Amino acid sequence: MRASIAVAAAGLLLGACTGGNGAKPSPTATIGFADCAKNPTTCNGGDIKLGGSYTYGLDQRVTSWNVNTTAGSTPATKQAISGLLPQVFKVDPQGRLQLNADLVSSADITNQNPETIVYKIRPDAVWNDGIPITADDFILTWKQNSGNPAHCSACTPASTAGYDVIKSIVGSDGGKTVTLTFTDGKTFGDWKGIFSNDGLYPSHLATKQGFDLAKPEGVAGAADWFSRTVPTWSGGPYQIESFTKDQALVLKKNDKWYGKIKPSLDRITFKFVLDPAAIVPALRAKELTGMSPRPSQALVAGVAGTPGVIYEVGESYVWEHLTLNLKNKYLADPVLRRAIFTAVNVKTIVDKTYGTFDKNLKPLGSHNFVPGDTGYKDVISGTGQGSGNVDKAKKLLTDAGYKIENGHLVTKTGEAVPALRLRYDNDTRAVVAEHIAAALKAIGVEARAETTEGLAQTLTTGDFDLVLAEWVNGPLYQGAPERRWSTGAPGNYGGYSNPELDRLVHAAAVDIDPRRAVDLLNQADDLLTKDAYVLPLMQRPTLTFTYQEYANIRDNPSVWGPTYNIQEWGQRAA
Repeated sequence: MRASIAVAAAGLLLGACTGGNGAKPSPTATIGFADCAKNPTTCNGGDIKLGGSYTYGLDQRVTSWNVNTTAGSTPATKQAISGLLPQVFKVDPQGRLQLNADLVSSADITNQNPETIVYKIRPDAVWNDGIPITADDFILTWKQNSGNPAHCSACTPASTAGYDVIKSIVGSDGGKTVTLTFTDGKTFGDWKGIFSNDGLYPSHLATKQGFDLAKPEGVAGAADWFSRTVPTWSGGPYQIESFTKDQALVLKKNDKWYGKIKPSLDRITFKFVLDPAAIVPALRAKELTGMSPRPSQALVAGVAGTPGVIYEVGESYVWEHLTLNLKNKYLADPVLRRAIFTAVNVKTIVDKTYGTFDKNLKPLGSHNFVPGDTGYKDVISGTGQGSGNVDKAKKLLTDAGYKIENGHLVTKTGEAVPALRLRYDNDTRAVVAEHIAAALKAIGVEARAETTEGLAQTLTTGDFDLVLAEWVNGPLYQGAPERRWSTGAPGNYGGYSNPELDRLVHAAAVDIDPRRAVDLLNQADDLLTKDAYVLPLMQRPTLTFTYQEYANIRDNPSVWGPTYNIQEWGQRAA
């Protein structure tokens, strides 16, 4: 399953990886990408020659260089420095986690009670100053992300998932063997995401700056220093040559790169293109060579009309949804929630938005998986939610004692349901909000569409009755549902609570058998659908394009996008 991740509200993204090993569709592709549906990991391949340069567009600024922080855990930062960061696992274009054999020779569970992971770092894995990559670098990442004040009280981790249940990390064999032990009685099903959703930073440079990494304030100082300091370090195939704020980041080859595949391109420039309207003109002027931006009908048409450019539209792991605030006393009634969801026609929403250029896009039928995932099961369509069946929605209400008087919905106690605020933050969601408002009017509910410039704050403060937002899935599916749906969870912005669902999603998060976790999550999905808290709408399509004289640039399901194999990018040999 294809996916790219575009940053939205920080709260929507943190710890949000879920998904599975599905085969991704390729609804629209030109020659070069045409075989991506059958061969997603090798499409647009070919022999390449040494030398040359490439300019890749990013549609967001880099504001922090530390991906282990809330500010730095963005697609822009991760893609810009993906060629520098060592990671234990990487996501391939099929959405599968693959061991990064350049960094480690193995990463395995060696004991189940307590759960223990042993990583074997390759002897030749070094930073670009020649200092070996060791267990100390793993420990620094753990301390930044654990959420434990004893490690760092001032750190702002993008996600503590998994790191918060680690008891110890011990190095041996000169630091090249890393033994991670989880807290007694704690297990973590998504263990492969540890040191993979983020990346390793050189602890020896933090020590050199005078930070005592045995103390919380030392870890905090190191985290801040890595955040604000343009990296001179690298543990990957490239290193930074220059950076011009809000304009461009230029990479050159890392001469100390230890990996099997040596980079061919002399330079890769990340050009910041913050105005979507500027993307196609920059592409046609060859100020850009390729990009994977948030798609729109106009952008797809512009790319398709640019000579020499190949492109692909696919489905992503980013999915749009309508969430209700259950702290609103009227929306606390599940009958009203079911009626609202039943009145909304999701297919119409798809057709009026991304469906204008992605004809294969369909309504999403799950809260935890997307089509192509091994665990995907449509639990929603059969309930009538998302069908746009106004008559059924009205019957749900009248059977529960509601009345529609003079076009206004009245509760069984005689109260008129007041106007509800429907918040959204971009032009696509404005179209969705317009449709939802019209649908709810048909059942006597007024939804006042209101834009917000700060979706993260709107969500975290509960400043909405209904809200349009997104979640981001990925190859790690076990832990995110607990962080979204369980009582009091950080992503549970609407105040939903169901003790049985809490039990199911927690059991899925800690089960080391992913097959059992799939079954548990689909049971939880049935409850979540019945309770009508969140209505999934659709996946967001991806758009990836490049000039055809370049090979090995292809879309990827992770936040790292096409940069997952940056060392393989190059000019075609013929």
